[in-house]
Amino acid sequence: MKKLVVLFTGLIFLFSSCSYEPGVTEAMVKYGFKDGVTTLVVPGWAIRLIAGLNELDETEREIFSSIHKVKIVVVEDEDLNTRINLHEEFYNKVNKDGNYEELLTVRDDSENVTVFGRMDDSVIKEMALLIGGDDNAIVYVKGSFSPDLLKDQLDIGDTKKLLSLNF
Repeated sequence: MKKLVVLFTGLIFLFSSCSYEPGVTEAMVKYGFKDGVTTLVVPGWAIRLIAGLNELDETEREIFSSIHKVKIVVVEDEDLNTRINLHEEFYNKVNKDGNYEELLTVRDDSENVTVFGRMDDSVIKEMALLIGGDDNAIVYVKGSFSPDLLKDQLDIGDTKKLLSLNF
């Protein structure tokens, strides 16, 4: 019984100390421990270590320094991919309170992709990428990005890639 109380208290502390991103956190809780799903959470201090690498140019270093947290859920199991659609399941949850603005939407026969952003003044504070269909993934990035910093790094002209960063 004592172990159960300690475990329960630890779980409460863990979830109360983590920020809650509608849809993203729910996807991580629902799918994060399923077989065939890869979940990754990278804290800002670890990302800032990357920013210190000498191989990066100034813009790349500034982008990495601007990231406070990254959460990723990727469904890699083909059978599970055919049974779920993360975009359909979590689109309304991410967009529920109207705190996020749709920055980019791509609809295809086999996939739906939406990039949401939360702005504070002229800075992007959060971005959530929902992918559903043949492939399923959710990517959440928290930070402080000026749109000017990102615009030179985005390549939307390559039709073979949805959205790629030029690093």
